[in-house]
Amino acid sequence: MKLLGLNALKSRWRVPIKCALLALTVLLVCFPNPRRLIRHLKHYRNPGALIEPDAKSIEPWVQELAPKLSDEVEPREALKRVERFVYHKVPYEWDWNTWGTADYLPTVDEVVEMGKEDCDGRAVVAASLLRRFGFKADLVNDLAHVWVRTEHGDTMSPGKKPVAVTTDDGVDIDWSALTQLPRAAAFGVAVFPLGRELVILGIAWLLLLPKHGKATFGIVGLILLIGGLILLRAGSNDYLHPSGLAQTAALVLLVSGAVSAMVRIPSVGGVNPIDVLKKP
Repeated sequence: MKLLGLNALKSRWRVPIKCALLALTVLLVCFPNPRRLIRHLKHYRNPGALIEPDAKSIEPWVQELAPKLSDEVEPREALKRVERFVYHKVPYEWDWNTWGTADYLPTVDEVVEMGKEDCDGRAVVAASLLRRFGFKADLVNDLAHVWVRTEHGDTMSPGKKPVAVTTDDGVDIDWSALTQLPRAAAFGVAVFPLGRELVILGIAWLLLLPKHGKATFGIVGLILLIGGLILLRAGSNDYLHPSGLAQTAALVLLVSGAVSAMVRIPSVGGVNPIDVLKKP
């Protein structure tokens, strides 16, 4: 298949160009708003700066929460009350529904303005409220979830092993915890909108097709790729308890689909045998 003439190029040019096109497709599908992506990356450079205990936007919430956090309340109970309060004030919503992007780390003001957020926005608000009431609160994440750590324990639905802990001195990273990356990536695929993923998969399939490919193998490859994607989503939507069997089967389908799409009819003496058969 002649996709924009790419298959006519030599491999040393064709492969990197196709990889760049696929990467650009993923970027545009996941982050269609460049300005918000830039802002998101700036926030992630220093997540601790997003914790604003004196933010004016949460002042009404501070006044409402104060009677529930009297000096008689034990610290652990106070953490639970703040957690319930934030969950009530900030209903959970995926970032692509709120911000139109795959991921976005918001400020306190942005969370209050939107009135809904996912785990990272809720954690930013919770940490801000806790610091306002005298707790030492920091942000913690495990690649798939963000919660809050205090001197009295974790709150905001703590995850498993933290990958990064945000402190006043910067971000402490546990590199050994990066082994969670494949599971986190699979979970991200499972909860991302299927329509957007099909766009990426479709472009990837087109880029895999060779110059002298057979339509049958290409179609079979596409079917296997779609089946693998759906199976991966089904087996990975529970981050803490994914289905290893479903994920393995999905991987087999995806690899088989890619290989099938890439099947190339060998030419004899530089001539495609299909073209020879077409001649009268």
